Amino acid sequence: MEAEEKTVWEESFSYDGYQVVRGEFFAHTFEPSITFNDSRVYVNMACLKQMPMVDYIQILINQQTKKLVVRPCGEDEKDSFRWCSHTGKRKPKQIICRIFYAKLVEMMHWNPTYRYKLLGKLIKTTSEQLYVFDLKATEVYQRVRQEEGKTRNTRTPI
Repeated sequence: MEAEEKTVWEESFSYDGYQVVRGEFFAHTFEPSITFNDSRVYVNMACLKQMPMVDYIQILINQQTKKLVVRPCGEDEKDSFRWCSHTGKRKPKQIICRIFYAKLVEMMHWNPTYRYKLLGKLIKTTSEQLYVFDLKATEVYQRVRQEEGKTRNTRTPI
């Protein structure tokens, strides 16, 4: 059966009563993300793949707009740190950042026991590329207590 035979043709279509489904409800495996959890920060593989030659970054915060920027930089630049493993296969590296995490949690009024994941956008200019993350648009994952008394993060955002 041809595609045209499966297509229903109408004069017009009304969007009345429909709502756009928020993007956070879909998997974001291939989109850049940054995660804050238990005084640590890390990016996903999508970030590393879109910047394959970058080993060191700086993190910048705009307190007024509540945006976070991840900017590539050289190893010797002030406040730079390695965001990936330096073995044969590059993998995201979890960076301990207790003071930064505490300040971020305070600024955003976050619960320090939750995990926060933010989706970002790769921005390219004529002279550089960087990631921008909106700190107000987070996926929040709550910690739950298991039967053994241990806690773990849920995999479903709240």
